[in-house]
Formats: sequence, C-alpha cells, structure tokens
Amino acid sequence: MPTEFAINALNYKALAAVLLIGVVPLLFVGMAVYFLGQDRISQLAALGATSLAVIIGLLGIWQLSVIRLTADATTLTVGGGAYAVSVPVAHIDRTSARRRLPGSDDSPLTLRTNGIGMPGLSLGWFRTGKGKAFAAVTDPAKVVILPTTAGYMLLVSPEDPDAFLAAIKRL
Repeated sequence: MPTEFAINALNYKALAAVLLIGVVPLLFVGMAVYFLGQDRISQLAALGATSLAVIIGLLGIWQLSVIRLTADATTLTVGGGAYAVSVPVAHIDRTSARRRLPGSDDSPLTLRTNGIGMPGLSLGWFRTGKGKAFAAVTDPAKVVILPTTAGYMLLVSPEDPDAFLAAIKRL
C-alpha cells in the first residue's frame, strides 16, 4: 500500500508567482487592447489575451496541486504533472539519506536545467554543487537529501521531514 507524504506545493508564494508572472500581465494586456482599440480585431485580441490568462492560471494551479511524494515497497515517486520521477527504492542510498540543516550549503540548487523555479516551488531537474538533482522543494527549511545510485540525488521537502526519513529508512 503506497504511503503519501504531503509536500504543500499549493502555497501562497507559488500561487502569487503564478498570478503575478503568468496571469496579471496578460489581463492587463487584454484590458489595454480592449479599451484602446475600438474595432472587432482588438476585441478578439482582448478575448484571446484574457482566455490565455485563464488557461495559464488553471494550468499553474493544476501543476501545483498534483505534486506528490509517494513511497511503496519498491518505488519512490516524486513530483507530478509535467515533472515527475520514479526511483526504485533499491537505487536510494538510505543510509546516506539526511535532512539538510537550515542555512547550510549542503547541495543547494544552482542551475535549473528542466523544471519550474519560482518563489515557493523548485520542481524538476537542477544542478547542485555535487551534480544532478531532481527537486520537489517548497520549503528550504524542510529539505531531505536522498542520494541515489542512478547518478543523481533527490531533494524533497515533505511537511514532516523526520517522519519521511524514518519511513524511507524502513523500506
């Protein structure tokens, strides 16, 4: 039976980033085009910009809501939506799994190679000072580092890092 650990990706910082980066600018463009243009093309362009803002907002909320951290006897699945990875438990170095200490430079995310990076969420593939990592981090104070034998590490931030570490070590 799979065990799910909360990540809380649908947080106020990530929602604000989706709104401020993806939705609000398009709404402003749509309103400006609608009020400044008086012809039919301007009205269609305004409708298009507004529709695109709604679609981006809904996709952003969907992406944030599907992020999970699920473990069963054979597999650990991290992420969801456009960015997820499943790792066999046998490939996780459970003896080296540890919690990152707040304020330490232990495996910080440096360069995003394929993923989402915004306030309140780092999801996808990143570079660290020690190589590649797949991250699902919402709270830097709760990061758990899981080295793997597959050539990368997992960085996750479950709501209860100590319970998650204990569960991983029991698998």
